[in-house]
Amino acid sequence: MAAEEQEIHRLVADAFRRPSWRVHRPRPGDAPQPDLIVEGGGSKFIVEIKRSSEGRRDRVIPLLSQAILEAQAFARQFPEAVVPIAIVGAQHIPPAVVDAVQSYADRVAPQMVVGLVDAGGLRAFWGHGLEVLNAHPSSKQNRAHRQLAGKRLPHLFSDLNQWMLKVLLAESIPHHLLSAPRGRYRNPTELARAAGVSVMSAFRLVRQLANDGLVDPDEESLELVRVPELLSRWSAWREPIQEFPVRWLVKRDRAAVAALLKSYSAGVASVVGSAAERRHQPRMCLGLFAAADAQGFGFVHGVPPHIYMERLDLGVLHRLGLSVEGAEHSPDAFIGIPANPQAVFRAAVMQDGVPCADILQVWLDVSHHPSRGKAQADEIARSALGTLLKKDK
Repeated sequence: MAAEEQEIHRLVADAFRRPSWRVHRPRPGDAPQPDLIVEGGGSKFIVEIKRSSEGRRDRVIPLLSQAILEAQAFARQFPEAVVPIAIVGAQHIPPAVVDAVQSYADRVAPQMVVGLVDAGGLRAFWGHGLEVLNAHPSSKQNRAHRQLAGKRLPHLFSDLNQWMLKVLLAESIPHHLLSAPRGRYRNPTELARAAGVSVMSAFRLVRQLANDGLVDPDEESLELVRVPELLSRWSAWREPIQEFPVRWLVKRDRAAVAALLKSYSAGVASVVGSAAERRHQPRMCLGLFAAADAQGFGFVHGVPPHIYMERLDLGVLHRLGLSVEGAEHSPDAFIGIPANPQAVFRAAVMQDGVPCADILQVWLDVSHHPSRGKAQADEIARSALGTLLKKDK
């Protein structure tokens, strides 16, 4: 979990810490878990938390919608009566956005408990009597948090950093296994141009790599060194992926998933209109074992296929013949919402018209999967990533 996300989770947990109340995180398991479970005041609360990079209305409300859906889905998994809570946190949430969120929640989810928190001390909750937790931000505290945030560097494995790392490693991975520019970059400016990111983003990554001794200062171009160590750290980072079990509305076999994504991808590419209109459709691709199998490295069988989706869109799923309703006990597939969508979808490759996560991403994601993930990762390492994992330089 990224440092910024950990901070938001801490703020939410602190908001619920009251005498005789209990706040805890569920134990990790095979199935997705809510972010927090809170017990107090005679009720049990299931809390789903989303972090927004900005406190703007157009960022906060979509994340709140996703949190509402996920909190409701988690609540249905408990045998006893529980209260689902959806919360969005950010560094700073202006009063106008607080008002907009309250109006939105009253209109679309009047029975839900929703909340907002920010680093300046804001606590705004609506429903189930949790208004007693509300607090107004301190302007002094807010200024201090903003100053601290301005000094933070992004984590080495932030979303854009992961994408740029793939660009730097691309020359060692075949084109059909990873989609990324290939070349030599003399400085952050050239890397930024190739990766399609800001110069500042590339500069920060290169500075972090240099601080960690992961680039060779004596080379004329940016060249990663100690690559096995870098990949080991990357694999251990393990950002959480929100997963939703889904079922076919009309029963189909597992092979239908690939055909489904092939048709969806072709449909998005053929949309008549601007690039913005095409981007309105969430990007999707095969992930985990299904992606490994599609790329010729299948080793583990019998696991329901995973589909990575840029954001949860129930309308798109329904049009594709999939539903989250009633899928908890016997899922036909899983929808995963990756925490690093830029790195996942920019590097995705096409296999016979089917979009698949790149082989490096598959290796990272299966490495710690409970269903023989290490065996699958070892097969990918042996067959596709051997050159990278054996680099000593």
